[in-house]
Amino acid sequence: MTSVKDLKAISAELNYLSLKRQQLQERKKILSIFQELRKRAEFGQTEEAASSQHEIDSIDDKLKQLTERKAELQKSRDTILTANDKKNCVKEVRFESSEKSAPDPPLGTNIFYVEPPPTTPAPKVILDVENLPSCPCRTQCPECRQYIMTETFTSVSSVTWLVCVMTALIGCVAGCCLIPFCLDTFKSITHRCPKCRSSISTIKKL
Repeated sequence: MTSVKDLKAISAELNYLSLKRQQLQERKKILSIFQELRKRAEFGQTEEAASSQHEIDSIDDKLKQLTERKAELQKSRDTILTANDKKNCVKEVRFESSEKSAPDPPLGTNIFYVEPPPTTPAPKVILDVENLPSCPCRTQCPECRQYIMTETFTSVSSVTWLVCVMTALIGCVAGCCLIPFCLDTFKSITHRCPKCRSSISTIKKL
């Protein structure tokens, strides 16, 4: 029971140290930017610049202390977890197929049945919206920040008119020049989010 309380206390302090380190690093970054701007504007050291440098040095010392304290806490946590693992050691681990039902383990033993990983690969998520394919795909909407399967629709583009004019110049004036307007190959493809209905990316043929 004591080890559980110690783990909770160590985890809480580690979270606090991580937050404190992040705040100090952000403060140091801001002070460094102001110090660099001051140097470029005044071409020399001033009392305010010296004060900023003193605060930066103080932040470095605090960050060093936080790093040492964090290492001590992690070492203590690892020691407690190792002691708990020795107490609750697993006697046997069996690998069973997902098709067979696992039998009930005998009393007094700790047996875990681990299922094999799935044979089908996970669906690919394309995060670069500038390089989306021509077909619907999984991506993250830049507007609502949701992971979605995009919707695609086509629209007439400059390539459509160019092919139409070229076929008309060749001599296909009896309606054949309108064929590009019926084929998606010569049209632009737009990906749209099915949730917020915003346009994600447009693939132009030209």
